[in-house]
Amino acid sequence: MKTALLFLSALLLLACAGKPAEPIKQYPMRGVVTQLDPATQVATINHEDIPGFMHAMTMEYGLRDKNEFAKLRSGETISATLFVQGDDYWVGNVKPAEPKPAETKPGQPQPAK
Repeated sequence: MKTALLFLSALLLLACAGKPAEPIKQYPMRGVVTQLDPATQVATINHEDIPGFMHAMTMEYGLRDKNEFAKLRSGETISATLFVQGDDYWVGNVKPAEPKPAETKPGQPQPAK
């Protein structure tokens, strides 16, 4: 009887443990911030293609880091990391984007590499 109870308890614990968390995937992202919602800490970003994940589009992205969100400005071109875990996604590692070679005007110094 004790063995059966112990077995059922172990089985119940395994069933309640659920499946392990999915790994977090990371994708480099570049885009223009078009709108900011400080109440929800969400930025609307018109981003370029994210190779291996999605085509260029405008979407809302949450930021988990309040300091990173506070630095964002509407109209700013940024580079960032898109983090994806299952159905959850967010943006981090945000910084102003380096100009693309085509964006550099004659007479402007090229960005240091």
